[in-house]
Amino acid sequence: MKLATYIHDQHQRVGAIVGDRVFDLAATLQASGKGNPAQAASVIALLAAGARGLEEANAAVTWAQAHGVQFAHSLNQVKLIAPIPCPGKLLCLAGNYASHLLEGGGTFPGKEKMIPRFFSKPCTSVVGTKDAIRVPASTGFADWELELAVVIGKTGRNLTAAQAADHIGGYTIFNDISARELTFRKDLPLQEGDWFFDWLVGKWLDTFGPMGPWLTTADEVAHPDNLRMQLWYNGQLQQDANTGQMIFSPAEAISFISQFVTLQPGDIISTGTPAGVGHSKKLRLNPGDQIRGEIEGLGVLENSVERLD
Repeated sequence: MKLATYIHDQHQRVGAIVGDRVFDLAATLQASGKGNPAQAASVIALLAAGARGLEEANAAVTWAQAHGVQFAHSLNQVKLIAPIPCPGKLLCLAGNYASHLLEGGGTFPGKEKMIPRFFSKPCTSVVGTKDAIRVPASTGFADWELELAVVIGKTGRNLTAAQAADHIGGYTIFNDISARELTFRKDLPLQEGDWFFDWLVGKWLDTFGPMGPWLTTADEVAHPDNLRMQLWYNGQLQQDANTGQMIFSPAEAISFISQFVTLQPGDIISTGTPAGVGHSKKLRLNPGDQIRGEIEGLGVLENSVERLD
Protein backbone atom coordinates (compact mmCIF):
# COMPACT_ATOMS: atom_id res chain seq x y z
CA MET A 1 0.00 0.00 0.00
CA LYS A 2 0.90 3.63 -0.42
CA LEU A 3 -0.11 5.36 2.82
CA ALA A 4 -0.53 9.12 2.96
CA THR A 5 -1.38 11.74 5.53
CA TYR A 6 -3.40 14.54 3.99
CA ILE A 7 -5.60 17.54 4.68
CA HIS A 8 -9.15 17.73 3.32
CA ASP A 9 -11.81 20.18 4.47
CA GLN A 10 -9.33 21.39 7.11
CA HIS A 11 -9.16 17.92 8.68
CA GLN A 12 -6.10 15.68 8.81
CA ARG A 13 -6.75 12.18 7.53
CA VAL A 14 -4.90 8.98 6.66
CA GLY A 15 -5.39 7.58 3.20
CA ALA A 16 -4.37 4.91 0.73
CA ILE A 17 -3.13 6.14 -2.64
CA VAL A 18 -4.61 4.29 -5.61
CA GLY A 19 -3.71 5.83 -8.94
CA ASP A 20 -4.59 9.52 -8.79
CA ARG A 21 -6.97 9.16 -5.86
CA VAL A 22 -6.64 8.88 -2.11
CA PHE A 23 -9.09 6.74 -0.12
CA ASP A 24 -10.02 7.88 3.38
CA LEU A 25 -9.06 4.80 5.39
CA ALA A 26 -11.05 5.59 8.53
CA ALA A 27 -14.19 6.13 6.44
CA THR A 28 -13.67 2.98 4.39
CA LEU A 29 -12.99 0.85 7.47
CA GLN A 30 -16.11 2.26 9.15
CA ALA A 31 -18.38 1.78 6.14
CA SER A 32 -17.06 -1.62 5.12
CA GLY A 33 -16.88 -3.15 8.58
CA LYS A 34 -13.52 -4.63 7.60
CA GLY A 35 -11.66 -3.28 10.63
CA ASN A 36 -11.45 -0.74 13.42
CA PRO A 37 -11.47 2.85 12.06
CA ALA A 38 -9.34 3.94 15.04
CA GLN A 39 -6.36 2.10 13.59
CA ALA A 40 -6.36 4.67 10.76
CA ALA A 41 -6.11 7.62 13.14
CA SER A 42 -2.51 8.03 11.98
CA VAL A 43 0.01 6.19 9.85
CA ILE A 44 1.85 5.29 13.06
CA ALA A 45 -1.32 3.72 14.50
CA LEU A 46 -1.83 1.75 11.30
CA LEU A 47 1.76 0.45 11.36
CA ALA A 48 1.36 -0.45 15.03
CA ALA A 49 -1.67 -2.57 14.11
CA GLY A 50 0.74 -4.88 12.31
CA ALA A 51 0.17 -7.09 9.30
CA ARG A 52 -3.46 -7.63 10.23
CA GLY A 53 -4.11 -3.88 10.29
CA LEU A 54 -2.66 -3.44 6.81
CA GLU A 55 -4.64 -6.43 5.52
CA GLU A 56 -7.85 -4.93 6.88
CA ALA A 57 -7.03 -1.55 5.33
CA ASN A 58 -6.40 -3.24 1.98
CA ALA A 59 -9.68 -5.11 2.23
CA ALA A 60 -11.53 -1.89 3.05
CA VAL A 61 -10.07 -0.12 0.01
CA THR A 62 -11.00 -3.05 -2.23
CA TRP A 63 -14.54 -2.87 -0.84
CA ALA A 64 -14.68 0.89 -1.39
CA GLN A 65 -13.56 0.54 -5.01
CA ALA A 66 -16.34 -1.94 -5.61
CA HIS A 67 -18.94 0.39 -4.04
CA GLY A 68 -18.16 3.64 -5.83
CA VAL A 69 -15.81 6.54 -5.16
CA GLN A 70 -17.60 8.31 -2.29
CA PHE A 71 -14.71 7.46 0.02
CA ALA A 72 -12.01 8.83 -2.30
CA HIS A 73 -10.72 12.22 -3.34
CA SER A 74 -8.63 13.22 -6.31
CA LEU A 75 -5.07 14.01 -5.29
CA ASN A 76 -5.47 17.52 -6.67
CA GLN A 77 -8.30 18.10 -4.17
CA VAL A 78 -6.20 17.39 -1.08
CA LYS A 79 -3.01 18.67 0.54
CA LEU A 80 -0.46 15.93 1.11
CA ILE A 81 1.63 16.47 4.22
CA ALA A 82 4.50 14.29 5.43
CA PRO A 83 3.26 10.69 5.78
CA ILE A 84 4.48 10.73 9.39
CA PRO A 85 4.29 14.41 10.37
CA CYS A 86 6.02 13.95 13.72
CA PRO A 87 7.96 10.69 14.02
CA GLY A 88 8.87 9.59 17.52
CA LYS A 89 12.47 9.32 16.33
CA LEU A 90 13.95 10.72 13.14
CA LEU A 91 17.48 9.36 12.88
CA CYS A 92 19.77 10.06 9.93
CA LEU A 93 22.98 8.41 8.79
CA ALA A 94 26.01 10.54 8.00
CA GLY A 95 28.58 9.44 5.42
CA ASN A 96 26.83 6.29 4.24
CA TYR A 97 27.91 6.60 0.58
CA ALA A 98 31.59 6.51 -0.30
CA SER A 99 30.96 8.94 -3.15
CA HIS A 100 29.65 11.58 -0.73
CA LEU A 101 32.60 11.12 1.63
CA LEU A 102 35.00 11.63 -1.26
CA GLU A 103 33.24 14.67 -2.73
CA GLY A 104 33.49 16.37 0.66
CA GLY A 105 37.23 15.89 0.77
CA GLY A 106 37.14 12.87 3.07
CA THR A 107 38.33 9.32 2.58
CA PHE A 108 36.63 5.94 2.45
CA PRO A 109 38.68 3.62 4.67
CA GLY A 110 36.56 0.56 3.87
CA LYS A 111 33.38 -0.71 5.47
CA GLU A 112 35.27 -3.04 7.81
CA LYS A 113 36.88 0.01 9.45
CA MET A 114 33.65 1.94 9.96
CA ILE A 115 30.48 1.96 12.00
CA PRO A 116 27.19 3.64 11.05
CA ARG A 117 27.16 7.23 12.31
CA PHE A 118 23.74 8.60 13.11
CA PHE A 119 22.21 11.79 14.46
CA SER A 120 18.67 12.97 15.11
CA LYS A 121 16.49 15.71 13.68
CA PRO A 122 13.47 17.11 15.57
CA CYS A 123 10.00 16.63 14.12
CA THR A 124 9.74 20.41 13.70
CA SER A 125 12.11 19.92 10.77
CA VAL A 126 9.54 17.77 8.94
CA VAL A 127 7.49 19.17 6.07
CA GLY A 128 5.68 17.51 3.19
CA THR A 129 5.88 17.61 -0.55
CA LYS A 130 5.11 21.03 -2.11
CA ASP A 131 5.95 22.73 1.21
CA ALA A 132 8.62 25.42 1.36
CA ILE A 133 12.07 25.01 2.85
CA ARG A 134 12.51 28.25 4.79
CA VAL A 135 16.13 29.34 5.12
CA PRO A 136 16.79 31.72 8.05
CA ALA A 137 19.33 34.50 8.14
CA SER A 138 21.52 32.37 10.45
CA THR A 139 22.20 30.03 7.54
CA GLY A 140 24.95 31.10 5.17
CA PHE A 141 24.80 28.04 2.92
CA ALA A 142 21.82 25.66 2.73
CA ASP A 143 22.16 22.42 0.78
CA TRP A 144 20.17 19.35 -0.30
CA GLU A 145 20.74 15.65 0.49
CA LEU A 146 18.37 13.18 -1.18
CA GLU A 147 17.95 10.02 0.91
CA LEU A 148 15.99 6.79 1.15
CA ALA A 149 14.13 6.77 4.46
CA VAL A 150 13.15 3.52 6.17
CA VAL A 151 10.06 3.46 8.37
CA ILE A 152 10.02 1.07 11.34
CA GLY A 153 6.98 -1.21 11.41
CA LYS A 154 7.27 -2.88 14.81
CA THR A 155 9.05 -2.44 18.10
CA GLY A 156 12.55 -3.87 18.44
CA ARG A 157 15.74 -3.66 20.48
CA ASN A 158 19.14 -5.35 20.06
CA LEU A 159 18.24 -6.68 16.63
CA THR A 160 20.43 -8.67 14.30
CA ALA A 161 20.52 -7.48 10.69
CA ALA A 162 18.24 -10.37 9.71
CA GLN A 163 15.78 -9.43 12.45
CA ALA A 164 16.02 -5.75 11.56
CA ALA A 165 14.94 -6.41 7.98
CA ASP A 166 11.71 -7.88 9.35
CA HIS A 167 11.07 -4.68 11.34
CA ILE A 168 10.93 -2.46 8.27
CA GLY A 169 7.35 -1.31 7.68
CA GLY A 170 7.97 0.76 4.57
CA TYR A 171 9.94 3.39 2.74
CA THR A 172 9.65 7.04 1.81
CA ILE A 173 11.77 9.85 0.37
CA PHE A 174 13.64 12.21 2.66
CA ASN A 175 15.71 15.32 1.93
CA ASP A 176 18.18 16.03 4.72
CA ILE A 177 18.48 19.78 4.15
CA SER A 178 21.68 20.99 5.77
CA ALA A 179 23.10 24.36 6.75
CA ARG A 180 26.72 23.96 5.69
CA GLU A 181 27.63 27.41 7.01
CA LEU A 182 26.15 29.30 9.96
CA THR A 183 26.52 33.02 10.49
CA PHE A 184 26.11 33.53 14.23
CA ARG A 185 29.78 32.90 15.14
CA LYS A 186 31.27 35.61 12.93
CA ASP A 187 32.53 37.70 15.84
CA LEU A 188 33.16 34.93 18.35
CA PRO A 189 36.42 33.06 19.01
CA LEU A 190 36.40 29.36 18.15
CA GLN A 191 36.17 26.94 21.05
CA GLU A 192 36.68 23.21 21.30
CA GLY A 193 33.66 21.37 19.92
CA ASP A 194 32.28 24.32 17.95
CA TRP A 195 32.56 22.54 14.59
CA PHE A 196 30.64 19.47 15.73
CA PHE A 197 27.98 21.50 17.54
CA ASP A 198 27.48 23.76 14.54
CA TRP A 199 27.25 20.73 12.24
CA LEU A 200 24.39 19.41 14.37
CA VAL A 201 22.67 22.80 14.56
CA GLY A 202 22.83 22.89 10.77
CA LYS A 203 20.72 19.73 10.66
CA TRP A 204 18.07 20.74 13.18
CA LEU A 205 16.41 23.76 11.59
CA ASP A 206 12.66 24.02 11.05
CA THR A 207 11.54 22.81 7.57
CA PHE A 208 14.94 21.18 6.94
CA GLY A 209 13.38 17.69 6.70
CA PRO A 210 11.08 17.38 3.66
CA MET A 211 9.50 13.93 3.53
CA GLY A 212 7.03 12.18 1.25
CA PRO A 213 5.02 12.19 -0.79
CA TRP A 214 3.72 9.04 0.93
CA LEU A 215 4.91 5.84 2.61
CA THR A 216 5.17 2.72 0.46
CA THR A 217 4.83 -0.44 2.53
CA ALA A 218 7.72 -2.89 2.47
CA ASP A 219 5.78 -5.58 0.61
CA GLU A 220 5.60 -3.30 -2.45
CA VAL A 221 9.35 -2.62 -2.58
CA ALA A 222 10.91 -5.84 -3.82
CA HIS A 223 14.48 -4.55 -4.14
CA PRO A 224 15.14 -1.62 -1.78
CA ASP A 225 18.86 -2.23 -2.40
CA ASN A 226 18.50 -1.40 -6.09
CA LEU A 227 16.49 1.81 -6.45
CA ARG A 228 17.56 4.67 -8.66
CA MET A 229 17.58 8.00 -6.81
CA GLN A 230 17.73 11.39 -8.55
CA LEU A 231 17.53 15.02 -7.50
CA TRP A 232 16.98 18.05 -9.71
CA TYR A 233 17.85 21.61 -8.66
CA ASN A 234 15.97 24.19 -10.73
CA GLY A 235 15.47 21.55 -13.42
CA GLN A 236 19.13 20.49 -13.54
CA LEU A 237 20.01 16.94 -12.49
CA GLN A 238 22.46 17.05 -9.55
CA GLN A 239 22.26 13.64 -7.87
CA ASP A 240 21.93 10.37 -9.78
CA ALA A 241 22.77 7.23 -7.83
CA ASN A 242 21.45 3.89 -6.61
CA THR A 243 20.55 2.72 -3.12
CA GLY A 244 22.78 -0.30 -3.72
CA GLN A 245 25.76 2.02 -3.30
CA MET A 246 25.17 2.44 0.44
CA ILE A 247 28.02 1.42 2.72
CA PHE A 248 25.67 0.06 5.39
CA SER A 249 22.35 -1.42 4.32
CA PRO A 250 19.17 -0.28 6.06
CA ALA A 251 19.05 -3.55 8.01
CA GLU A 252 22.67 -3.15 9.14
CA ALA A 253 22.03 0.43 10.20
CA ILE A 254 18.86 -0.52 12.10
CA SER A 255 20.71 -3.35 13.84
CA PHE A 256 23.45 -0.98 14.99
CA ILE A 257 21.05 1.75 16.14
CA SER A 258 18.91 -0.76 18.05
CA GLN A 259 21.82 -1.37 20.42
CA PHE A 260 21.22 2.12 21.81
CA VAL A 261 17.52 2.91 21.46
CA THR A 262 14.30 0.95 21.26
CA LEU A 263 12.83 1.38 17.79
CA GLN A 264 9.07 1.74 17.56
CA PRO A 265 6.43 1.86 14.80
CA GLY A 266 6.72 5.08 12.85
CA ASP A 267 10.34 5.77 13.75
CA ILE A 268 12.33 6.80 10.68
CA ILE A 269 15.89 5.96 9.71
CA SER A 270 17.16 8.06 6.81
CA THR A 271 20.01 6.23 5.16
CA GLY A 272 22.37 8.93 3.92
CA THR A 273 22.99 10.74 0.66
CA PRO A 274 25.18 9.96 -2.37
CA ALA A 275 27.46 12.38 -4.22
CA GLY A 276 26.00 15.43 -5.92
CA VAL A 277 25.24 17.81 -3.07
CA GLY A 278 25.39 21.52 -3.76
CA HIS A 279 28.37 22.35 -1.55
CA SER A 280 30.76 20.39 -3.76
CA LYS A 281 29.55 22.44 -6.76
CA LYS A 282 29.24 25.79 -4.95
CA LEU A 283 25.47 25.70 -5.48
CA ARG A 284 23.42 26.86 -2.52
CA LEU A 285 19.68 26.99 -1.93
CA ASN A 286 18.27 30.45 -2.55
CA PRO A 287 14.74 31.89 -2.36
CA GLY A 288 12.77 30.90 -5.45
CA ASP A 289 14.70 27.68 -6.06
CA GLN A 290 12.87 24.44 -6.78
CA ILE A 291 14.02 20.97 -5.71
CA ARG A 292 12.64 17.71 -7.07
CA GLY A 293 13.72 14.38 -5.57
CA GLU A 294 12.67 11.01 -6.93
CA ILE A 295 13.39 7.47 -5.79
CA GLU A 296 12.31 4.65 -8.05
CA GLY A 297 8.85 3.37 -7.12
CA LEU A 298 8.45 5.76 -4.16
CA GLY A 299 7.09 8.86 -5.86
CA VAL A 300 8.35 12.42 -6.17
CA LEU A 301 9.19 14.89 -3.39
CA GLU A 302 9.06 18.51 -4.54
CA ASN A 303 9.86 21.61 -2.50
CA SER A 304 10.41 25.30 -3.05
CA VAL A 305 12.83 27.52 -1.13
CA GLU A 306 11.93 30.69 0.76
CA ARG A 307 13.86 33.09 2.97
CA LEU A 308 12.75 33.18 6.60
CA ASP A 309 12.99 36.80 7.76
